[in-house]
Amino acid sequence: MNKKELILKTTLKLVNQYGFYHLNMKQLAAAAGISAGTTYLYFDSKEKLINELYKKKFLEFNTNVLKGYEKGRSFKSNYFDMMNNAVDYYIENPECFSFIEQYTYSPFIFKETQEENMAILEPLQKIIKEAKKEKKVKNLPETLLIALSYGPIVSMMKLFIAGKTDLKKKATKEQLLEACWQAVSI
Repeated sequence: MNKKELILKTTLKLVNQYGFYHLNMKQLAAAAGISAGTTYLYFDSKEKLINELYKKKFLEFNTNVLKGYEKGRSFKSNYFDMMNNAVDYYIENPECFSFIEQYTYSPFIFKETQEENMAILEPLQKIIKEAKKEKKVKNLPETLLIALSYGPIVSMMKLFIAGKTDLKKKATKEQLLEACWQAVSI
């Protein structure tokens, strides 16, 4: 692993452990086993580091979600596969879930980063817009349809991380995905 990747990986761990406010470059360097100066070779501020990590993890998540999409298949089949991919990714990467949730609406996320992330969501918004045109989902704004799909997953992941539910159980995950579908479908 190169030093930049090491810094990003260590940042993810420390931010999830201590939060953004308590992270400092000296602490990060010590945890990564590198000099503090080395961190500044790659990132000239804590904010730039956090934003780069956020962009990387957000893209990784969305890329995994869209793996479930196949042009020409029914929207319902694509929807279930994409939502299943979202849940599976988060189950396998709970630290990414926590990080993404913590910083999606944070004032520390640069406007440019938020705009880039909205561009990443464009394929999902396009899929939902097409389904809306074909009257396969409720006639609601795309952002609301995404929230109705993603919101229950976020809530269940928080319960999963807290040990209050087991999303690894096939029946639990199927019920979650069906609830998401019922929220958006006609």
